[in-house]
Amino acid sequence: MDTIYWILLVVILGPLIGSFLGILISPGSGFLSGCFGFAAGVMIAISFISLIPESMEAIALHWVIFAFMLGFSIMFLVDRIIPHFHPITNTDENASLERTALTLIAGIALHNLPEGFAVGASFSSMADLGLLVAIAITVHDIPETIVPVSSARALGRTRRRAFSIGWLATAPTILGLMIGIALLHIISAEAVAFSLSVTAGFMIYIAGDELLPASQGFKFPHITNFTFAAGILMVIALHMIV
Repeated sequence: MDTIYWILLVVILGPLIGSFLGILISPGSGFLSGCFGFAAGVMIAISFISLIPESMEAIALHWVIFAFMLGFSIMFLVDRIIPHFHPITNTDENASLERTALTLIAGIALHNLPEGFAVGASFSSMADLGLLVAIAITVHDIPETIVPVSSARALGRTRRRAFSIGWLATAPTILGLMIGIALLHIISAEAVAFSLSVTAGFMIYIAGDELLPASQGFKFPHITNFTFAAGILMVIALHMIV
C-alpha cells in the first residue's frame, strides 16, 4: 500500500478511536494524562529530530527561525480566535455547558485544518516523515476526541449522535492534508523546507500550550513524565527504522 494511503488511514484512526472510546467507556484521568503526555513527546521529538533538521538542509538558518515562529504564531492566533477545547474542565472559552459538545468539536475541527496541512507538508518533503507526523497528530486526536464525545453522552445525546459529533473532526484534517499535498507539489523544494519549519512551529505550540498542561492538570505527574519520554523514544526508534 502506498504511504499516502497509510497516512490517510492513520489520520482517520485518531477521531475514530476517540469517538468509540467516548461512547463506550469513560476513560480515567490516568489514561487521558498518559495519552496527552505521549502525544506531546511525539510532537516535540518529530519537530527537533526530523522537521527542523530537514528544513535546515535546504534553507538558511534565519529562514528556519522565521518559519518556525510563523507557524507558532499562526497556532497562537487560531487558539485566540477560535473557541477551543480544554480537556481538564470540559469547557471552551466562550460556551456554556449546555452547548459544550458541539462547540468543543467545532473548535477541535477548525484546529485540525492546520494540523492536516502539517501532515501534507511533511509528506511532500518525505513520505516516511509524513507518516511520522500523521502518527503524532493521531495520538493527539484520540484523547482530544474522547472528552467532547463523552460530554455529548452526558448531555443526553444518543450513542450514534455522539459518535457523529466526534467524527466531524476528521474532515478538516483530511482537507488540510489534501491542501498541503496539492500546494507543496507545485512549489519549490525551498518552499517545502520552509513549510517543515512552519509545521514544527505548529507542533511545538500544540505540545506546549495544550498537551503538556492538560496532561499535568490530571495530577498524575509520573504518568505524564514516563509517557512523555515514551513518545520521544518511539520517534527515535521509528526514525532509525524509516
